[in-house]
Amino acid sequence: MSFRLKTVLGIAIIEGFLLMLLVWSSSQTLENSTFRELEKRGFTAADMIAAAAKDAILSNDLGRINSIVKAIVDTEGIVYARIRTNLNPGLTPSEESAGDPKYLTGDRVEDQDVEHVDDGVYDVKKELTELDEVVGSIELGISTAELEMIREQSLQRLAMIAVIEMLLVALFSLALGNYLTGELARLETAARTVADGDLGHQVDVTGTDEIARTIRSFNDMSRRVQGSYQELQQSEILYRSSQQRLDGLVASLLEGVCLLDDQQRIRFINPAARDHLLKLGNSSVEIGATVQFPDLKREQVIVDSGLAAFELTTTLNDIPHIFELTSRLVPNQQDNEKEYVVVMRDVTDLRKSQKALQEHQQMTTVGQLAAGIAHDFNNILTVILGYSELTLNSEELPEVVREYSNRILLQGERAAQLIRQILDFSRKVESESERIDLVEFIPETVQMLHSGVPSSIEVKQHFDEGVAHIEFNATKLQQVLANLLLNAADALPDGGTISIRTDLLKIGEGDSQWGELAVGDWVRLRVEDDGVGIPAGMIDRIFDPFFTTKPVGKGTGLGLSQVYGLVKSHDGMVNVESVQGVGTTFTILFPVCETVAHVPRQELPKIRRSASSAGPKTILLVEDQPEVLNALEFILHSLGFQVLSAIDGEKAVEVVQKRGDEIDAVLSDIVMPILRGDQLVEKLLELGFDKPIFLMSGYFPKEINLEDFSGSIAGFLQKPIRTEELKKLLSVLLE
Repeated sequence: MSFRLKTVLGIAIIEGFLLMLLVWSSSQTLENSTFRELEKRGFTAADMIAAAAKDAILSNDLGRINSIVKAIVDTEGIVYARIRTNLNPGLTPSEESAGDPKYLTGDRVEDQDVEHVDDGVYDVKKELTELDEVVGSIELGISTAELEMIREQSLQRLAMIAVIEMLLVALFSLALGNYLTGELARLETAARTVADGDLGHQVDVTGTDEIARTIRSFNDMSRRVQGSYQELQQSEILYRSSQQRLDGLVASLLEGVCLLDDQQRIRFINPAARDHLLKLGNSSVEIGATVQFPDLKREQVIVDSGLAAFELTTTLNDIPHIFELTSRLVPNQQDNEKEYVVVMRDVTDLRKSQKALQEHQQMTTVGQLAAGIAHDFNNILTVILGYSELTLNSEELPEVVREYSNRILLQGERAAQLIRQILDFSRKVESESERIDLVEFIPETVQMLHSGVPSSIEVKQHFDEGVAHIEFNATKLQQVLANLLLNAADALPDGGTISIRTDLLKIGEGDSQWGELAVGDWVRLRVEDDGVGIPAGMIDRIFDPFFTTKPVGKGTGLGLSQVYGLVKSHDGMVNVESVQGVGTTFTILFPVCETVAHVPRQELPKIRRSASSAGPKTILLVEDQPEVLNALEFILHSLGFQVLSAIDGEKAVEVVQKRGDEIDAVLSDIVMPILRGDQLVEKLLELGFDKPIFLMSGYFPKEINLEDFSGSIAGFLQKPIRTEELKKLLSVLLE
C-alpha cells in the first residue's frame, strides 16, 4: 500500500469516527429536544384550562368541566383529556381521541426520557391547588406522532448532511493526501537526485507551512552537503598531491625504506629497499611477502622499544657489500597493529671512502713524523758526511784511517738516500715539475731498468691513443716506475708477465671509488703482475714506511712509501688491488696537464759582486744546530771562505745591520726557531740587502712556498750538505 493511500485511508477513518460521534450526539440532542417540546405543549395546554377547570371544580359544575374537556380534546395533538376533582370524586369526565386513555399516578417527572412515552402518547398531569390544598388535577395525553415525524425528518437531514460531510471529508483527505504526498514525492525525488551525485540540488518552495519549512531545511542541508563535499574533494586533492610528493620523495631516497608487521611481512617498500633486500638474498620483495635478514633473528629486528641497529655483509659476484640496517617501532593508530620501519643503506662505497680517508690520515701522520725525523737525521748526516769529507781531504792521512773514513762516507750516503725516500713519502721535498708524455717516457724508463728485470719476466706495454700529458718531476717519476717495476719483478720469482698500461679515465659525479679526486679527466697508469700477490691482512699497510712483505735483507720497506709520497705530492692518487696467488695491480691517477708548452725554469737573478771581490769572500752562515754550524764552518773555511756565524734568524739580522758591507753572501737554514729562513729573506730584503742569499734544509714545512722567493734567492741545497754540492752552489763567488 502506497504512502498516499495510507494517508487518505487514515484521514478518512479518523473523520468517519468523528462524524459517527457527531451524528450520535446530534440524535441524542434531538430526542431530548423532542421531549422538551412535548412537555412544553402539555403543560401549556394544562396551564390554559387550569383556571377554568379549578373554577368548575370548586363550583361543582360538571357541564362546564365537560365543555372544557371537550374543547381540549378537539385541540390538535391532544389524544385524551381528564379533569379529576378531590372535592367530588364522582365528577371525572374524560374525552379520548382514540384508544384507551392512559392514567398516570403522581406528578410528572422533569426531563423524562423516551421510555415514558408509550404508544405515541406523552402523558401530562397538572394538579390544581387552592389555598395550598389540592382540589383536583388535569390529565392530558399529548400525541408524539408529529414530533416523531419532525425528529425523523431531522435525522434524515442529519444523515444526509453526514453523508455529504463524509464525501467532503473524503475529498479533503484525498486533496490533503495529494498535497502531502506530492510534496513528499518532490522531497523523495530530490533526495534520489542528491544520492545520484547532484549534492547541491534544490527544491522549489512556496509558502510558510511545515512542508515548506521542511523543504527549506532540505535545501539548506543539500547546500551544506555540497559545500562539505567540495571541501572534502579539495582535501582529497591536497591529500593525493601530498601523497604523490611523499611517494616520490621516498622513492627517490638512496636509503631503502620498508614497513614491516610483527611477522616481517612487507606493508610498504621503496625501490631502494627492493634492491637492497634482493641483494640480501630475498627472492620476493612484494607487498605481503615475508623478508629475512642474514644472521639476524626476527626478535632482533622486531623490537618494541628503542632503535635496533645492525651492519650486514653479503657477497655478490665476489664483491663484498656492506649494509647498515636500523629498525624502530611505529605505532599504527588506525588498526592498532604494530608496524616497524626498517631503513637500509648500502655503505660499501662509504666504507671504502672512510678507509681511504683513514689511510690518508694515517699516511699524513706518519709522513709528518718521518719528516721530523728526517730533518734531525739530515742535520746529523751533514755533520757526519762533512767531517768525513774533511778528513778524506787531508793529504797526510794514514791509509787505514782513509779506508775507515771512506766506509763512514759510504754508509752516510746510504743513510742520506733513505732519508730522501722518507722525505719523498712525506712529500717534504721541493722538486720542479715538467710536462711529460707517458707514451714516450715509460718505454725509455723501462729500457733503462731492463737490466734489473730477470729474463724470465716479460714486460708488456699498452698505451691508449690520445692519452694526455702529465706534469711531474722526471727524476721522481723514474723513481716511481722503478719502484713499481722492481716490486712486480720481486713478486715473480719463477717468472711471469708484467703489464704496464695507460689510458684516460673520466670520473663522474658521485663516483666514490676514487675518494676525493675531482670530477673530470685523469691519466691512469696501471702496473700489473701475475705473481704471488699480497696477503689480505697486509694490503692495508703496503704503503707504510719500513713495512715490507719481502724477507729480511731483501728490502727497506721504503720503495712503495716513496711511490705514495711522490704521487700525492703531485696531486695524484695511488691504489693497490691484489689477490693472493693471482697477482697485483697498482693504479696511479695523474691530473691531466692542461699546459700546452713547457714553461722554462726561472733564471736566478744576477748577483752583484761586492767591492772587495779581489780578496777572500765572506759568508754569513745561519744555522740553529751548533754541531751542524761548526761542521759547515769547517767546510766553508776549507773552500776558502771567511765565515760569520749566527745561531738563528734574529742574530743574522743583527749581523747584517752591523757588518752588511763585509758580507758577500748569506747561507741560511730554513727550519729554525724564532725566525725561519724564508722570514729572514723578507727581513733582509726590507733592509735593502742585495747580496746572494742561499737556503738549505732537510725538509720543507707545508707553510713555506719557495716559489714566492724564486726571484729573491740565489740557490737552494738539500741536506745533508755535501762539500762538492756546496762548492758548486757557491762557485759563482769563487770565480
